[in-house]
Amino acid sequence: FMDTELNLSNGELVVMRVIWTTGKATANQISEQLSENFNWSISTIKTFLARLFEKKIVSREKVGREFAYMAQQDEASTVDYLTDDLAKKVCAMQHQRLIARLIETSDLTTSDLSKLSNLLTSKKPVEKVRCDCLKGACKC
Repeated sequence: FMDTELNLSNGELVVMRVIWTTGKATANQISEQLSENFNWSISTIKTFLARLFEKKIVSREKVGREFAYMAQQDEASTVDYLTDDLAKKVCAMQHQRLIARLIETSDLTTSDLSKLSNLLTSKKPVEKVRCDCLKGACKC
């Protein structure tokens, strides 16, 4: 999907998190996993799965009387794609805010912080970040 826009709804992403975690799951298994936090009917979950299958985000195989679904793209690649996509949708002058917000709201280990620190240290700064708002619509 990296050559096309990955247009996943929030619900589809929630379902994908179950599939990434379990490796393979049926609609009933996904429903069980999500029942505590989401009041979704089995038909809602099946709708999400059908959309994910149509988008080629998941594959499926018949298991007894139902389908088991497997991810066709790993979670890390999807996160990379979604992050790049989000960065393209906001002004470049907001990227620092986006990165800072993720750091502020994330639980990070000492190892995570070390990797981020090394990444920041090795990042070559630019003289000035260019605003890439729409012409005549800059709010920066």
